[in-house]
Amino acid sequence: MTKLRNVAVVGFAQAPIVAADEHHTSPEMLYPVVRAALESAGLERKDVDYQCAGSSDYVDGRAFSFSQVLEVMGSWPPVQDSHVEMDAIWAAHLVWVKMQAEESEVAIVCGFGKTSEGSPAHVLNLQLEPFYAAAIGLDPTSTAALQASAYMARTGVDDRALAEIAARNRQAGARNPDTQLRSSATAEELAATPWVVKPLREGYLAPIGETATCMILAAEGRAEKICDRPAWIQGVDHRIEFQAIGARDLTRSASTALAAKHAFAMAGLPDARSADVVELGSANPAEELVLRETLGLPTTASAAGGPVVNPSGGVLCGNPLMNTGLLRLAEGFRQLSGRAGERGVPGAKRAVVHASAGHCLQQNIVWVLGTERRWT
Repeated sequence: MTKLRNVAVVGFAQAPIVAADEHHTSPEMLYPVVRAALESAGLERKDVDYQCAGSSDYVDGRAFSFSQVLEVMGSWPPVQDSHVEMDAIWAAHLVWVKMQAEESEVAIVCGFGKTSEGSPAHVLNLQLEPFYAAAIGLDPTSTAALQASAYMARTGVDDRALAEIAARNRQAGARNPDTQLRSSATAEELAATPWVVKPLREGYLAPIGETATCMILAAEGRAEKICDRPAWIQGVDHRIEFQAIGARDLTRSASTALAAKHAFAMAGLPDARSADVVELGSANPAEELVLRETLGLPTTASAAGGPVVNPSGGVLCGNPLMNTGLLRLAEGFRQLSGRAGERGVPGAKRAVVHASAGHCLQQNIVWVLGTERRWT
């Protein structure tokens, strides 16, 4: 592996996930979060030399909504600024690339999305192939149900297994003060909730919400001075599959497998089982099972051994669009830096982080974080 530049996550802050913040605009939600992230790292705005945001005008329901937050991200003194029309975890990847090119030393990554001001189901329909799938009005729940049905048919997984996966996430989410669903629920209770689109029940689906997030990344030489326990980025890769859901095997995730292969090789990690913590960007139990199988993790909620999966409660406890992926990366940082509170995994030294975009795991990114520098 070619020697790369060591880059670390050194700070993070977020607003708690809510169904709708009726009293604040996106800039008003983001401002205290940016200030909190900088203060947690002992930085001022002038210490930042690059900034990148992840958001979507369509999700927000406002044209050029990304330009509204420039003031609170910091428009003065002027620095390089970029924006990706995706979840902010892809903005973090862009920052990492910038730092590999030695164009940045300290950067902030911001995510925001006022989903309550838009219509997510209609917007996300537009991610589908336009002539057949989008035209018949499919939304993410409908396509997720198709994926779940296909997976259950191939593997023999039943409704009880989905309920147990959802219950385990809900139990973990009860220890996360920043997530949207903070009450545990048993498998029996979740299996008694009504169908939304069979075989997915109401209790198996991630609630869409909104928040604001800010992450700080720093290159070696600055990172260890900013943070006493930085989470070093040891590997990262992302891949994409066909847009047409009928052109791929929905019961498997080829792009996750390929992204993981390259990220693990970069990190020198044998496999996901060798990590201490895994955060999966799965919006329902069937997606989690597909990802577990892809990464070689146990496919039952009660299986012993291996890494702790979704100690944050995962996406099933809160799905704030444009922030969901970055929150997975933030959870990896929190676990490795001792900032995870009651949900902390003792002695965690390595974390595997996954995030997804598009219907049925169309686009996937995999990160490996560690407490040690990867390259010397």
